[in-house]
Amino acid sequence: MDASEFFDTVVKRNYEEFTRKPDDFSALWNVIISMHTVAEYLALEQLAYAANVSREALGQTANQIRDKDQSLIDLKFCAETLKHVRKIPSAPKQKSNTVTLSSTKPNITVSSTTVSSIDRATWTIDRHDLVDVAQRAFKALSALVKL
Repeated sequence: MDASEFFDTVVKRNYEEFTRKPDDFSALWNVIISMHTVAEYLALEQLAYAANVSREALGQTANQIRDKDQSLIDLKFCAETLKHVRKIPSAPKQKSNTVTLSSTKPNITVSSTTVSSIDRATWTIDRHDLVDVAQRAFKALSALVKL
């Protein structure tokens, strides 16, 4: 399945389901997670479906696609937070094998546990309104997939 087929058969259907049921958090969750995957499909196309693409190369190419549009950056942030429950920043890479805990700065962890499926007012992650993120990302991805 290429990016266009995935978008048409999965993402569009999930988005249509969400627009029919705008108060259904499950439909919102499904569309956000499926839209987040489109960048990997587009990245594989850009990499000509090479058989030996590393996870790093795929991720880097997908992030280059996302970095061209703020709505896709926001989508990534929200999708990863929803999918993993918490968006925990990576620890800074150390030059040596020794990590000194006192020298590391505390990072803010964003969590999706503040979202309640029954209270639409909570459908935010950090400063991102999930409905707005889904709508903006769908528009951006629709344009990208058509290219």
